[in-house]
Parts: sequence; structure tokens; C-alpha cells
Amino acid sequence: MIRDRRRLKIQVLFGGDSSERPGSVMSGRTIESALRNAQYENVTRVDIIPHSIKKLISNKPDLAFIALHGGIGEDGTLQGFLDAIGVPYTSSGIAASAISANKFLFNKFVDSLGYKTPKQVVSSNITELSAVTGRYPKVVKPIAQGCSYGVFLVRNLKELKERADFSLKFGGQIVVEDYIPGREFAVGIFKNPKTGLPVVLPIAEVKLKREIYDYETKYPGGESLSQTVIPANLSPHKKKELEEMSKKIFSSLDCKGYVRADVRMNRLGDFYFLENNTCPGMLSATESYIPRMVNANGQSLEGFVDMIVESSLRFSKPKGNVPSEREMVRYLGLKLAEDQG
Repeated sequence: MIRDRRRLKIQVLFGGDSSERPGSVMSGRTIESALRNAQYENVTRVDIIPHSIKKLISNKPDLAFIALHGGIGEDGTLQGFLDAIGVPYTSSGIAASAISANKFLFNKFVDSLGYKTPKQVVSSNITELSAVTGRYPKVVKPIAQGCSYGVFLVRNLKELKERADFSLKFGGQIVVEDYIPGREFAVGIFKNPKTGLPVVLPIAEVKLKREIYDYETKYPGGESLSQTVIPANLSPHKKKELEEMSKKIFSSLDCKGYVRADVRMNRLGDFYFLENNTCPGMLSATESYIPRMVNANGQSLEGFVDMIVESSLRFSKPKGNVPSEREMVRYLGLKLAEDQG
């Protein structure tokens, strides 16, 4: 661990070529500003395009603060590249990123832990949708896409096929899932740099004037369609239940840095996990969930990003700790090949 981390060379990686690029550009600026305000002396922003990725090899930072949303910045691709060149970074690793980026894989992972998820069907072809069964309405969404792009509530098979035709443009696969009526929550979680344990920020409730938090609600001009309340009005019992479930998922996935889970609670009080965002938006200190949760927790954004840097350095992927073949042979009580001659 470098004692004075504020002298570290930190590169804020942003941009990319996913459909979420505009939000990533804003997040990159917010994070760079917060790091500078936290007295970090050597902070630069790097737009992740093929040319700049190559430069990371010859101009390696001490830490990469990942501010990309969607695409290669959130699905494990960039994480794998940084692992390969030996650069620690602020987001979750390859596996946690890849599973979380794929709505079907994350659904199955959560289900394996015994928690509730909406029933899903994966499709890559409109003709396959005739086999979709169960009650409507349903929700159709791209299998790996954020910002509610291509997410629609559909009330019958005809609507499903019409909307799915558009949703398929975002990567070629979609999920069709049961709609869960009820309340919607966002749960922010980060890894404590001192203990390594997950910590839940004040939970947000998204009060909607429509059934789902879709693109129309998020797009500028749709502010009147939703209201965010932090902290959410949950009973102590339900708050603790949601916190414990969220921490279990975070730890079981081996998440790092900070994440945001999107959750629904049905009318019976059952929680259903929808998605896990491993590089959640930081568009501004007053707009995005994580900064608002941090503020509700009595922290500054500068203090929070400083804590994420410390945590990322402390719990970065270990190097050179794998036992050698010689160590394995001796551990098992076997004879080395050269000793058997």
C-alpha cells in the first residue's frame, strides 16, 4: 500500500463507444473534479477509444478509476485488459462485471442464492416470442444494456413483438420477464477499505407515476414522471432484510468498489432483484443515485471517492501468490521428479 495515495498517478477512464457514452462523459468529469477536490495531485481523464487503450500499456497509471457505463467498460472486457497489464482499478473484477452486465446471468446468480427474481425468457428472434407464456404485462429489455434503453412494458404478444424488434437492436439478445407490481428501490453498496466488508448506503425509493422506470422517465423532460426519496420509507425490519440480501449478493459475486442494485418489492413485501450496476452513474453530485446516497449518509463526494481509491488499492487483484508446482508437490507429500531418479 502506498502511504500517500494523493500523489498517485490516477487516470479516470470514461467515454467508450457504448450507447451510454454521454452519461459516462459526465461521470468522468464529476469523478475527476471530486478527486482533485480531495487533493489528488496527478489526475487525468482518458477517453477509452482504441488509440488511448494502447497508450495505457506504455503510460500505465497507478490506478484506473473506471467511469464507463455499459459496453466494454462494464462487462469485464476493460477489467480483463487492466488485469493483464497490471493496473489496479476501482470497479468489480471480470467475473462480477460480466455476470452483472448480463441480465439473464445475474438473474440466475441471484436465484442460486435463494433470493427472488422475475421469471425470464431469453430470445434472439422475434419468431421465438410466440412461445412466451404466463400473464401480461411483461417487461422486455436488451440482455446487456443500461440507462433503460430498449426497455418497455408490454401488455400482449402483439406489443411484445413490436417492442422486441427495437430492443433487439441493442446487442441481438433480449430478456422477457414477468412484471413485478409494487415499489422500486435502488441500493448503493461499497467495500469498506478498512474491513473489506460491504456497506450499504441510505436506500433510495423511486416513486413512479408509471409502471416501470423506462427511458421516457429518465430522459430530460420526464422528471415529472418519478420522484426519488432518500432514505426510503421502509420499516426497520424490511430495511435490514434488503440490506442483508444486497450485501450477500455483493460478497458472493466478489464485487469491489461501489455498485448499485435495482430492486422491486411486491405488494406482499417480497424483494425481487432486477439488475446490478457495477459502474453506476456519477453524472453530477446532485443528479445520480450514488452521490445523493453519499450525501444522505453525511459524507462528501470527495471523501467517498478517496475511500474508493483506498479500497481499490487495498483489495486489488493479488499478484504472484499462486503456489508453484514444486510447492504443490511438497504440500501433497509427493516426491519431486528430480528426487525419483
